[in-house]
Amino acid sequence: MPFLYGLIMGMFHKRGLSSDTFEDENARESANVHNDLEGVVGDQVPEMYGEVAFVKLLTGKEQAFARCSRVATTICSIVAFSLNRRDNSLQLLNSVRFYACGVSERLQEYLNHLGLCSSRKTAMSSLKTLSKEGEAGIKKAMAVRSNCPIAPTICIDNIDMEERVHDLSVGNRSHTYRGPWGYVHVPNPTLIQSLNWDDLSLDSYQKSIEKFKNFSIEPAHFMPTAEARESEIDVFKSQIARVLLKHLAIPSNKSKAIPTNPPTLDQISHEKPTIHMLKLMDASDNSAEGIGQVFSSIIQQSGLTPEEFYGRLQPMDGDLGTIQNFNSLRSQRAPSPYGQDSLHNVIFQLGASHTMWNIASTIFTHHFGDSSDQSDTGAWQYLEALGFPSEKAIQKKDFTLMINQMEKILEATFYYCLRVIMKNETEMLGDELVTLPTERWNAI
Repeated sequence: MPFLYGLIMGMFHKRGLSSDTFEDENARESANVHNDLEGVVGDQVPEMYGEVAFVKLLTGKEQAFARCSRVATTICSIVAFSLNRRDNSLQLLNSVRFYACGVSERLQEYLNHLGLCSSRKTAMSSLKTLSKEGEAGIKKAMAVRSNCPIAPTICIDNIDMEERVHDLSVGNRSHTYRGPWGYVHVPNPTLIQSLNWDDLSLDSYQKSIEKFKNFSIEPAHFMPTAEARESEIDVFKSQIARVLLKHLAIPSNKSKAIPTNPPTLDQISHEKPTIHMLKLMDASDNSAEGIGQVFSSIIQQSGLTPEEFYGRLQPMDGDLGTIQNFNSLRSQRAPSPYGQDSLHNVIFQLGASHTMWNIASTIFTHHFGDSSDQSDTGAWQYLEALGFPSEKAIQKKDFTLMINQMEKILEATFYYCLRVIMKNETEMLGDELVTLPTERWNAI
């Protein structure tokens, strides 16, 4: 295959394609069917996260070479698959991907005939093999270990999936599946070893809960510390500097100007987490009975006995509705001396995404104002001035859009304040940014 790949790339090279990476032997070896890295040119190795790869955006000759390399690699893979059906790394990946994306069986058979993907039967067989491997991985991750007193975190959420049928008939209708899904997050062994194991036991957790019954919550607990205030000031300065640099003025010496990126505080680990996906669970929707069925399904998938599952501390993440259903179920079963009835070992907390979602939504709604009152100067006025309809701003199910609108409003506010400080709010500014001395630029 390396010879065929070189022959095809030579044909492209004859048509005017020239690139220094073509002469690199490593680039040719990377085109081997067994080491297929999509979008790799030369020494650019993608950072892999599961089936997702992040590579540098290519332009010009590098982009043309990458496309030709991709075509040549695909041709080599088709030829190898035609000679040996077991040489099917690309075809198997495409068949599973096409099946997940809803490609019809007729189209997949045609692509299989061309050698671009495996058959539907092969895709289903591979998915069954992966599911068996996943079941074994879940049981291994949830197994009770003497060197880890706490169970892996289980994250669950509700999901709605619709299976749409185009040709409706009797007994063949569109179906909507509603049920919880989740994954098991195995804690980092290095983090576990750095903690005090006595504080991670179930007895220690229950004693801490008993102490919190008499604990009084004060507003001072939520106020920032002196260090947090300093970092908050740095964040605001960097945001203002970014708007000033982007829209109004450039400092004469950027190295001495206020940085547009705030200093890093407590940076979280960038290591790839170890997670195991749980099966989709068929449970009653939004009820205490449903959350009980979820626990029964989790215990069945984990391979543990009820005594083992309820005998150690089990942290879980979920949304607000799931936590309310869990508390309802626990209140119905209390008091009970048995762990499988009292659920005393389970500790639920709001997931980070749900917490950020609720906080951002509350802040945005509080400052949004009344769009029906023209005298109201809330945030909706900024969105209308920027050309975004105010009635579509707060989308409960679109967190990214909501954060994007908040960023635009903050940037517009900084922009107007900067123009007032620079005393040019009534002037028409050109496309070119003015250059200011660094001292004056920082003083603004």
